[in-house]
Amino acid sequence: MMSKTEFRTAIDRSFSNAVDYYHEHSTIQKEAADRLANALDPWLYSVPEGELLEIGCGTGFFTDHLTRLFPKRDITVTDLSQEMVDFCKKRFNGQDNLSFKTMNAEEQEFEEEKYGLIVGNYVAQWFSNPAVTLEKLSNSLKTGGLMLLAFPGDDSYPEWRKYCLDLGIPYTANTFPDIEQLVIHLSMGPFQVDFYEDQTREHHDDVYSFFRHLKNSGTSPNREGKSLSYKQIKLLNDHWLERQGGSVEVTYHNVFLALKRVA
Repeated sequence: MMSKTEFRTAIDRSFSNAVDYYHEHSTIQKEAADRLANALDPWLYSVPEGELLEIGCGTGFFTDHLTRLFPKRDITVTDLSQEMVDFCKKRFNGQDNLSFKTMNAEEQEFEEEKYGLIVGNYVAQWFSNPAVTLEKLSNSLKTGGLMLLAFPGDDSYPEWRKYCLDLGIPYTANTFPDIEQLVIHLSMGPFQVDFYEDQTREHHDDVYSFFRHLKNSGTSPNREGKSLSYKQIKLLNDHWLERQGGSVEVTYHNVFLALKRVA
């Protein structure tokens, strides 16, 4: 298993090499950003005064919504990858209310009661301990402040997991956040926590194109250092195609979490 530092370095390197592909082909992440913005819309006029924070900006799928929804609010846009931050700097050049910085949210210390809103689209699943990091972030909300997140939950990739079990080969996806455990943990503080979950399906021609998509979009680093041999990938591909009638369907467990600081 990788250490926390090794995994963080792998994530940084992987996303830094995937900026252009990620921006053009990460449809699941873009759809999640659009839906998260729709969820934010009813709360616009209840967000307290003060700075807004985006964690894990990527190539700006959700940043685009923030600039539209809060054109006059100071917004700090952050990501672990310098290349992702640089991409957003160029993309949103001229937006005077935006500031950009690289940041590791897991190690960063946050000022208490600073932010009126914290948002993160498809970033929480990369934290070594999502509950601890999100608790730390939520403590930096002002009273009445909101934290809104979208991320893949622990029921993602059920096909992949099942077919690996069928074949007796390693399942090499990372463990995704357990939403029930996360909500219980966050609800122990002075917060109201709610969530919504559903599923989205993505189709690929075969396992090779699916794995290539994960690698090209920067989302392939495995926390435990697991990998499959060429023979195992071929077995998985043949089995998957047979079970699904000639295509590879992948299910994402979408989680949308809303937290409000009430005291």
